[in-house]
Amino acid sequence: MHSILQREHWPALAAGGALALSVVSIAASQTLLGVAILLTFRRWHNAKYPPGALLLLVFFGLTLAAAAASPVPQMAWPQIRKFYVYLIVPCVAASCAGQLHARTILGTMGAAGALSAIWSFVQYAKRYQGAQAAGTPFPAFYINDRITGFMSHWMTFAGTMLCVGLFAAAYVLFHRPVRWRVALLAAMAAVAINLAWTRGVLIGAAAGGLYLIWFWRRSLVLATPFLAAGAFFVMPEPEQARIVSILKPRGELDSNSHRVALFRTGVEMIKDNPLLGVGPEQIRREFERYAPEDIPRPIPRHWFIGHLHNIYIQFAADRGLPAMFAIIGFVLWNLWAKSRQARTAPVETRWIYRGSAAFLIGLLVAGVFEHNLADSEILMLTLGVIALQPNAARDIL
Repeated sequence: MHSILQREHWPALAAGGALALSVVSIAASQTLLGVAILLTFRRWHNAKYPPGALLLLVFFGLTLAAAAASPVPQMAWPQIRKFYVYLIVPCVAASCAGQLHARTILGTMGAAGALSAIWSFVQYAKRYQGAQAAGTPFPAFYINDRITGFMSHWMTFAGTMLCVGLFAAAYVLFHRPVRWRVALLAAMAAVAINLAWTRGVLIGAAAGGLYLIWFWRRSLVLATPFLAAGAFFVMPEPEQARIVSILKPRGELDSNSHRVALFRTGVEMIKDNPLLGVGPEQIRREFERYAPEDIPRPIPRHWFIGHLHNIYIQFAADRGLPAMFAIIGFVLWNLWAKSRQARTAPVETRWIYRGSAAFLIGLLVAGVFEHNLADSEILMLTLGVIALQPNAARDIL
């Protein structure tokens, strides 16, 4: 422990800590990121960056251009300020490389995620008791006040559990020996995602899980529908109803028609502004102008129109198609690279590459239903996981 705390290890501790703590505290994570920037800045020019890193610079430039061309450029400041989070890429690339770094960061992330999941179970019990005390049906009581763990919103919490759970599952499937506490962590994350009622993240977790099973025991992929059906039938009734609502909406409590309306409105924005979009942070301001005529007016109060609940439509609508292709292209490029590297990686690091690819798949699938990259925590996890190089030579922790 004393050697780890020596000065030459501070950059890796700061950058790794910023990434690991993003599952429990954005304040602590971004504070450590600031420290990491100061400690690693001189190393950035020699860092080993992930494939396609230049696409991030293209994305930054197009964001600035979209802001300048928008009706109210100053409103774009929150998105420009978020460039700070992207600096996790050079910080991790410059200081965190090698198996021990990656295992330490992911292990710390897992431990923090376990605490967040446990707290979310306590929150769920309290919500259930609150519904009973109020004499209110649980779905109506819970839908707008769901579990959040240590996060500020249930979608952010579910996104962190997606990352923690898929890495834990990758460890269980591809690492030997298997540690029971990691298997328990994977199960806890799966339960937390389900109890958070985040259907998009649940679908993303299923997609990432299928990827892992395909490369673990390909023949078992055919059994997954039966396993999923079995899991469904042992769920409590409220969770069953939430899953059923994916295909059978439940009126105002359901967001299916809401998302369809947002999608259609976003498409109209893209058609009118394919190169630079309507401008960062302009979606709410421009929504009624582009909403199709059959969208209800006034806009229902329970709708949230600050973003379009879809990362592909969102980035294309507010910054243009080139910006969307830049940021999504960066993620897809690294998904392909991580999956390819897993084939030749040493046994002891293969689970890290498989977990990284599974998480990126889950993120991209969940992004069809939610603008998950709007959350700084999820953005930090995504960029940090991409920047980790488990098989690089440097390993100084």
